[in-house]
Amino acid sequence: MGIGTLFDIASSGVTAQRLAIEVTGENIANVNTEGYSRQQVIMETKPVTTANGFPLGTGVQIAAVQRTYDNMLQLQMVNGNSSYQENLAKQTALEQIQPSFNEVTSDGLGKALANFFGAWQDLTTNASGSAERQALITRSQILVDSFHQMDFTLSKVASTADSNLVGITAEATDNARNLALVNTQILATASVGGNANELLDQRDLLLRKLSQQVAITSTINADGTASVTLAGGAQIVDSTRYATLYTNATGVPAANDIMLSGLGNPPPANVPATDTLVATVGDGATVGGKLGGTMQVRDGIVPGYLARLNEMADQLVTRVNALHSTGYALDGTTGNDFFAAAGLSAGTIALDAGLTGTKVAAAFPTATDPIPTSSGNNVNALKLAALGNQSVPFISGKASFVNNYNSLVSQVGVDTEGTQNVAGQGASFLKQLNALRASNSEVSLDEELTNLTKYQRAFQGSAKVISAATDMLDIVLGMVR
Repeated sequence: MGIGTLFDIASSGVTAQRLAIEVTGENIANVNTEGYSRQQVIMETKPVTTANGFPLGTGVQIAAVQRTYDNMLQLQMVNGNSSYQENLAKQTALEQIQPSFNEVTSDGLGKALANFFGAWQDLTTNASGSAERQALITRSQILVDSFHQMDFTLSKVASTADSNLVGITAEATDNARNLALVNTQILATASVGGNANELLDQRDLLLRKLSQQVAITSTINADGTASVTLAGGAQIVDSTRYATLYTNATGVPAANDIMLSGLGNPPPANVPATDTLVATVGDGATVGGKLGGTMQVRDGIVPGYLARLNEMADQLVTRVNALHSTGYALDGTTGNDFFAAAGLSAGTIALDAGLTGTKVAAAFPTATDPIPTSSGNNVNALKLAALGNQSVPFISGKASFVNNYNSLVSQVGVDTEGTQNVAGQGASFLKQLNALRASNSEVSLDEELTNLTKYQRAFQGSAKVISAATDMLDIVLGMVR
């Protein structure tokens, strides 16, 4: 080993430490970059030679520049994002619905039902009283309006959810397009022997973002690119190609189905026969992510509540009309409906077009009054007032109208609280995963500044060796001269 070897060793140290300083600078510069993973230089000794019978090293070389990465943590974050966004979509919708069922702070449907049957009870004390009859009609209209308001609120939440599917699929397509572009850049970088660490970070970040919109299964190919499939096996990204996720309104009333174009196809102007039907009404639970949660709101949560309201309106109209049509009005007529016979849902319930205070059938034939006169009696009013306390067979079980509605209110509260708890747990889980990633992969300025000092001192040391070798070489050359 001669002075030349000493130069080689020192220059390898200068080169290696300089690169380490560059990587450290890159880490510090990207301390606030979303998705960036800390990089570290892996150094190893250069091949050993023998000098004067002793094995001696020939310096240092860079083995690799690695990013700090945990594949298992990445998979957990992808799955956690999908589950959390699904529950968050349901929580948001339920929190919009719940105020309409808040019977504590507002005059809701429950109070309107109680007031309706209470008005019949008031009528029994003065069956021919015009004030009592007008109060009954007023409270009945309030009840009808309450049903309409509940139907409007729930239908609006469902229609909003359906509209939101358009934006969610567009976001998913954007992420798929960007992922395919990053995959292309990864291949291009690898073809020239470059370092694709930053591109791999972008790849993983896009996978996490895509999982927020829809549940995915990702595969990392041998060349570093990612391929992504949706639930059911439809592929949305295949290395450098991507498919378009979009909506297609079908049915009556129109509801958005979820479609997927072929790989490499542009966004369709219509629905090609070759495109894949990813999800239709009722498939939200299998889709996952924000898309699946929004579909569950549209297809399950809201229709479930509406079904119970519609059943209540149907039972109310049917039973009240059945009793009212057998009674006699003040003008002596009978067979009159109280509610419009066709209004058997929360959205269509209405008072009969011919109903007036005079047409309210509070009377009913008795032994002493076989044909009620204009003075009327309160027998039929008593029957209708008693209807409020009778058990009626509902989907959820036998109950009075008010108690059945109260059970629906309780169900909405339980559903909301349950979804809030699940979404809260998902948020906590993601927070823990993000904390783990931060400790494992994100840049620590304290650590990087320590490394910077270490590499700087090593660079100075290698430079000092070069200076010493230069002095030695000058001495030798001077001796020669």
